[in-house]
Amino acid sequence: MKKLLICSLVLVSTVIMQSCSLFTPVDPLPPALSALELVDIQRTEITVSGTINNPDSKNDRQEKKSGGILEYGLVYGTTAALDVQKDKVLKLGEKPAQTPVLIQNKKITGLASDTRYYVALYARNEGGGMAYSEVLEVKTTLSPPIKVTRNSVKISNRAGLAYDLDEGNIVVASDPKADVAIDIFSITGRGTTLSLESIGNLELKTLGVVEFEKITYLNLALIKDLTTAGVGYLVNAQSANTVVAFRTGEGRLGKWRLETVSDNELTISLITYDN
Repeated sequence: MKKLLICSLVLVSTVIMQSCSLFTPVDPLPPALSALELVDIQRTEITVSGTINNPDSKNDRQEKKSGGILEYGLVYGTTAALDVQKDKVLKLGEKPAQTPVLIQNKKITGLASDTRYYVALYARNEGGGMAYSEVLEVKTTLSPPIKVTRNSVKISNRAGLAYDLDEGNIVVASDPKADVAIDIFSITGRGTTLSLESIGNLELKTLGVVEFEKITYLNLALIKDLTTAGVGYLVNAQSANTVVAFRTGEGRLGKWRLETVSDNELTISLITYDN
């Protein structure tokens, strides 16, 4: 009898405790965020991926009080203590139709080159919970990716010869993609002359005979006196491997090595950087 009474008291206590818990206040939980994955990094942009989900609530009451996600996105800045109130925010959406929310290959653009940035996911829900993911630290590159490379390409001389420096292709001067018109001709008593004429707002500057490999993107970016005026010079042993810096009409910087020139053929090497 005594044992039965004890068991009854335990059972009643358990029921009372469970009943009380139904009325005990519960705290809302913030959204659950994955760590950001760095997908790609460029000179002025980075690409990231991640996941946003509802919190792992202990019961239906806590789930209801936490509520659905109201807003989510990316927050970034140059210090690790990120805050949507003071740092830059890339808002990605509101009230998603379903969770988890997959953040795939999202680009943050307009960044400074060669700069360390800190990036995190953020999300806010109906319960007032604000969550940040683990902070991703990343440094943008100093130079953009190379769009096109050509090594010792031979170009046969002909009327209307032109070149598309954005793509590294031979074109005719009337082609909308043409950047520079090329003319190779001989002057009696002087020798072979190379003339480069700007097309489509191409800007040029002859750097002279310099080491092509040592001209970096930063060197090109610092040149302030590129001009649409044409470039021309007499070809001789001293002018071989002359390097020309340029900015195309599409805004791409690059370097162009004029290796050898004859009456019938020009040999060039080219590197054009992306924007």
